[in-house]
Amino acid sequence: MKSGFGSILSEWRSIRRASQLDLALTTGVSQRHISFVESGRAQPSRELILKLAGGLDLPLRTRNELLLAAGYAPIYRERQLDLVEMRPARDALDRILKHHEPYPAIVTDAAWNIVMKNEAASRIIGSCIQSDRISRVAADLPLNFMRLMFAIDGLRPHILNWNETSHALVSRLRREAIGNPNSPSAQLLQDLHQAAGAPGDKAFGLDEPLDAVLPLELLVDGAHLRLFTMFTTFGTSQDIALQELRIDMSFPVDESTRQFLLVAAANGISKETPDIVIE
Repeated sequence: MKSGFGSILSEWRSIRRASQLDLALTTGVSQRHISFVESGRAQPSRELILKLAGGLDLPLRTRNELLLAAGYAPIYRERQLDLVEMRPARDALDRILKHHEPYPAIVTDAAWNIVMKNEAASRIIGSCIQSDRISRVAADLPLNFMRLMFAIDGLRPHILNWNETSHALVSRLRREAIGNPNSPSAQLLQDLHQAAGAPGDKAFGLDEPLDAVLPLELLVDGAHLRLFTMFTTFGTSQDIALQELRIDMSFPVDESTRQFLLVAAANGISKETPDIVIE
């Protein structure tokens, strides 16, 4: 992103495909005034910055950046989930993850790092990847969902429909990178592109139409699981960290997958499966 309030605002208008007139009609601010603050001929007030940011539906992190660029203190905080004041949000996440059993669910941050998970997700990951391989994938960093999916030592060898799944994952990263140049998805997309190097890998090619619901097909302990995914986010968050969290919930596509997950919850997937804890 460019520096300076006017440059940042102009670039975000371009990203949102909004002209100054479009933004004026959305916010009730005159086009002439928007032109003046964007060109630097007028100093925007804090209230005006927040109004323009709301009109462009900018992320909270970007709203802070606009305030700083204009010489104001940021107003949106980024709190850790383990703080006392964040307990209601943490409890809500815990409740969702537990309620989703015996189906897998994880919570990821803006960089796709896994910050929470339920037992079903741990069972599947633990059955597919040994603990020493988990360490190699994480490389002393938080376990990253995208890297876990793409790593040769990760879940990739267990994904039966790899071309379709990788295409969908890359498409999501690409959409986030286009929609927010500051998103960690842009760097992650570049890293995965450089590390792909697999003959016939179609994930980084041109976008192609996909089915309405693309299942993730996993080979787990000899069983062919078919799962589809739903993402949930906090709708009215005024905290940066909460706004950037995603709850990734998987559901069975067929009865055999549902039965496998039910039995796994009661008896485990394999007695030899190590107890892997993802933090």
